[in-house]
Amino acid sequence: MSRAGGAAPPPPAVRKALEPAAPRCYRHCTAPVGARRIRSTLPGTVTVYACPGGAVSVATYAEWSRRDPSSAFRRFLVGRTLPRSLVQEVDLRGATRHGPELGLPAERALRRAASPRSVLVVYWRVYPSKDPDGTERRLFVCYRHGRAEPIFFRAPTDADRPRCPRCGPGGRTTRRTRA
Repeated sequence: MSRAGGAAPPPPAVRKALEPAAPRCYRHCTAPVGARRIRSTLPGTVTVYACPGGAVSVATYAEWSRRDPSSAFRRFLVGRTLPRSLVQEVDLRGATRHGPELGLPAERALRRAASPRSVLVVYWRVYPSKDPDGTERRLFVCYRHGRAEPIFFRAPTDADRPRCPRCGPGGRTTRRTRA
């Protein structure tokens, strides 16, 4: 899967090397953070790292390319975030990852490529904030709308599983989609 500009998803060994080792959710709970790949029309890989309660640690986009994918990832996030104003350019940070820093299997995979290049990763991290009344809010994700349609939203940190703005009463979706 590639398009103009040579963009492609990173090889599997590289995707594995980009995953954090034994992440945990320390602000919302103490449960392990799971990585979930999200389907998208983007040429790279979108991954959301969230605890079982839906609190998002970070969302990442990795593309094996020579161009900066930040604006494409931002558009992807804006279309899935309520309110859209939560996606701030200042919360998107890019990094270039090269073979040696990703470990031997990833370095070998990158070296075998027809045109070796680095992997560009964009990190989206929204830090918790406080309302005027002192309620702490953080970013959550709801996956009930299908693998290509996660919904990102802000909710109080003390909620176990806050309700998504698109879900109806009782946490059910207002429209049926396949997961």
